[in-house]
Amino acid sequence: MFDESFFVAAAFFTVIGAFIYLKLPSKLMQSLDEKSAQIAKELDDAKALRAEAEKVLADYEEQRKQAEAQAEQMIADAKASAERTAAEARAAMQAAMERRTKQAEEKIARAQENLEKEVRAAITSLAVDAAAHLVATGMTDEMAQKLVDGNIAELGDRLN
Repeated sequence: MFDESFFVAAAFFTVIGAFIYLKLPSKLMQSLDEKSAQIAKELDDAKALRAEAEKVLADYEEQRKQAEAQAEQMIADAKASAERTAAEARAAMQAAMERRTKQAEEKIARAQENLEKEVRAAITSLAVDAAAHLVATGMTDEMAQKLVDGNIAELGDRLN
């Protein structure tokens, strides 16, 4: 009756009884419950961190899009400013060219007026000299015409 099976069964029930007496199953269950609660808390924390990371990522994406839009606007503004500056420079250059052209035309007109005055003065001087010479020498019309023609040729040489 007391064979090996009996002693194995007795030892088994003694160990089980000791576990129950020492409340090991409840402690084991409590430990497992605590571990389960800790794992659940860590999972909740991980979910919260993931949600926060997704929010931060979305914020950075929005900021990146805004920065790109701002950069594109700055580029467009710079191009418009460069075009305005170029147009202003072209207008200023055109105005300067027109001003210089007008000054050159005025200078040419003054030179022509001065030349006309000099020619008139030279013609008047020659006419006076010719008349004085005619009166002094008593020239004939034919001689006077030769003298006038010679003086006109001389005047042409002086002007050139």
